[in-house]
Amino acid sequence: MIISLHVTHLSAGMDGLEGAMNRLGSVLEEGLSIEGADEHVVLSTCNRFEVYVAANRAEDARRSLLSLVRGRVPYSRNGASAFILEGRESVQHLFKVVCGLDSLMIGEDQIQHQVKEAYLRALRDGGAGPRLRGLFERALSVGKRVRSETALNNGAVSVGSAAVQLAEESLGDLEGRVVTVVGAGEMATLIAKSLRGKGPRSVFVSNRTYENAKELAYQLDGVAVGMDSLPHVIAQSDIVLVATAAPHVVLDRATVERAMEGRASRLLLIDVSMPSNVDPSVKEVPGVDLCLMDGLKDIALGNIERRRKEMADAEAIVCEELEIYQGERDAMEADELIRVLNRKIAHIRERELDRACRRAGAGGSEEVIEDLSRALVSKIMADPFCRLKEACRNGDKELCRAAEYLFGLEGD
Repeated sequence: MIISLHVTHLSAGMDGLEGAMNRLGSVLEEGLSIEGADEHVVLSTCNRFEVYVAANRAEDARRSLLSLVRGRVPYSRNGASAFILEGRESVQHLFKVVCGLDSLMIGEDQIQHQVKEAYLRALRDGGAGPRLRGLFERALSVGKRVRSETALNNGAVSVGSAAVQLAEESLGDLEGRVVTVVGAGEMATLIAKSLRGKGPRSVFVSNRTYENAKELAYQLDGVAVGMDSLPHVIAQSDIVLVATAAPHVVLDRATVERAMEGRASRLLLIDVSMPSNVDPSVKEVPGVDLCLMDGLKDIALGNIERRRKEMADAEAIVCEELEIYQGERDAMEADELIRVLNRKIAHIRERELDRACRRAGAGGSEEVIEDLSRALVSKIMADPFCRLKEACRNGDKELCRAAEYLFGLEGD
């Protein structure tokens, strides 16, 4: 059975998700082991922390997943910040995630890449086996189909482009503005793409790895600077966009205070890192406006309103693909059940045939064959008869009806 654990921007809120990510990060560094499951894939992005497992013992796996978040994930006002999905619901959720239907920014493109990276990492580390391999390869295929057959991601709003949009809503036109981007990874690159054509006067890019800063600055026709130069470039900037993968504060209050010394104009700081990379006390510095991931909600809601039809089209594909996947899985389970049943019957046949052959050697072949036929029927049906009697005693009418259908007894 597929079982999955979820802590998302919808269940926990961005604040709750950030706190959870801080605590769960150490667990993953130590290595993840899920009792009752021999396969797992971990998906960790700025919108979610999810673990998908192929469980051999469902109850043990469920208990192990819950213990992973117990004491690490806060309880939200509206219910549990972490939740468990099983079977069909778990598969459907993954399909929607890959398509961008469950993202903060509906239709985002980067989630497909993030799911693929999580899956490939699990393959390399030995976490993903045949069951999760089939699930994730199908999910990625569904994501590609949605993007090719619908307009869900046309002009898709990413978190990076939403940050730039928020800057425009706060300050107006960005033409002639001075912008600093802190970070040079995936999210910072999305921000950079969204800045193109906005006409900023100057763009500074800073990152702990200077070569990466130079590469991104080149794309923006900007200037790469070291982290030690941040107070100087922030002092010249109208907007600072922070997007790094660091698990700690990158921009502290002292740095911002130094940048604001003697400055008359206001500074807009937008931090889309997860966890936040800006010291929250920065908002207390005079002249500084700080916006975190939670501040992108209004833009996200507007994005949903614009994509109502595309969302419905994508949902229809997800439902169709879910039915196909479930049908294939059910057929595989039936094939496996038949294989195991055939093996059991063959074992009984071989054992009884061997016994009959030894008796036939002493004469009385006709009697031996008759006894063999009775023994075969008796041994093969022993377990089904026993379980049917138990089902009848317990009032399990469903199993009795299933047996009636399986053996073609409805008309007898």
